[in-house]
Amino acid sequence: MKSTADFMPMEADRRVFAEAGGEDVAAVAAQLLPEAVATVEKQQGRPFPKPVEVYVTRDEESFAAFTGVAKQVRGAVILKLFLSGGLRKEPERIRRILVHELSHMHLWQYVGLYPYNANLPSWFQEGLAVLVSGGGGAERVSEDAAAAAIAAGKAVTPESTGSFFFKKSGASYGLEPHMFYRQSGMFVSYLKSLDEERFAAFMSDLEGGRTFEDAFNDAFRGSVGELWQVFAARCKTAADLRHRIFRRTQSPQKASSPETPVRVTSAAFKWERYVTAK
Repeated sequence: MKSTADFMPMEADRRVFAEAGGEDVAAVAAQLLPEAVATVEKQQGRPFPKPVEVYVTRDEESFAAFTGVAKQVRGAVILKLFLSGGLRKEPERIRRILVHELSHMHLWQYVGLYPYNANLPSWFQEGLAVLVSGGGGAERVSEDAAAAAIAAGKAVTPESTGSFFFKKSGASYGLEPHMFYRQSGMFVSYLKSLDEERFAAFMSDLEGGRTFEDAFNDAFRGSVGELWQVFAARCKTAADLRHRIFRRTQSPQKASSPETPVRVTSAAFKWERYVTAK
């Protein structure tokens, strides 16, 4: 509820506003904004229905005061889209965090504040934003590490509804934020890989106001729980395969082994590129 009237628009893109002291981060965001908006509109299938504005705070403390979230967080949509001046410590993350938060704003603008939180589960909100941004918010956890955690049972338990007052986060599942974001992003990416046209129809249904559960069940011919079990089983298969190959390559007999080397790709959800060890 704090006023942003003192934030000044940037000359490079007047949709970006800087608090005094945050101009350095805001200048980068202003240069990145047109491409970031285009990325979200392409990935999420529609133009933004309302104007886009970005507010950059002077530092972490100011960001926490405006948003009510922890100062370690670098971006948030709390009625307005805020970026933290703390991003000057991590300039390589500015684009990803900007796109991540724009993904939230885009969907929120279509469905409205209450339905966005009450209807859409947090794993989907964050997973979509991670996917669209190329990993924004999940940078500290690799896909391989996330797949191994899922295989070990240290994972999200995805729901089919959201909650306006009791929104879930990584802590709800005993996960660090970046692990929660990475697992969620991988699951959303897996869903999209099943059928991109159905995924687009699913997004359209959500933006049109349909319930998440009904839209999901129709699009993917199964429930959230059923699709997660398939995804988790594939994570376990991939993790087991990587473990067997690691053990083989560490074996003192590997030089004389007649077995053909097996190459395993990274990225836990690119299943078609995995091969089976003989």
